[in-house]
Amino acid sequence: MDGRKALYPCSCCGYRTLKDGPGSYLICPICFWEDDPLQLRWPLMDDGANGVSLVQAQRNFIRFAAGEERFLPRVRPPSEAETVPDGWRIIDLTVDRFEPTDEQLHPWPDDSKALYWWSPGFWHPCADDRGLA
Repeated sequence: MDGRKALYPCSCCGYRTLKDGPGSYLICPICFWEDDPLQLRWPLMDDGANGVSLVQAQRNFIRFAAGEERFLPRVRPPSEAETVPDGWRIIDLTVDRFEPTDEQLHPWPDDSKALYWWSPGFWHPCADDRGLA
């Protein structure tokens, strides 16, 4: 290790650009997504810190390399040091389960990294006694 603090991945583009953990409200310089904890927990929410939902921003990033088209002048390509973590992928609504937007079925997790849908530590908030999964 070279002594630098590991960076956290942007939930929109996946590149490690954020110096603080999930939900830090930092803006990714690669895709210009603002790291909103509400939109990380409820990725179909389109009225958080960003003008579109996380799911839409990920689709936009694939199409034109920015979370929103209006931010194209502000984005940049990733550097060699800005990598994507192993296993990172965009949200797949046929596989990934989230709470209904704005409906809190469970308290917030103690560790915000549990909101990373691609990680083995994802908290699966919809797996509850009501049979949601």
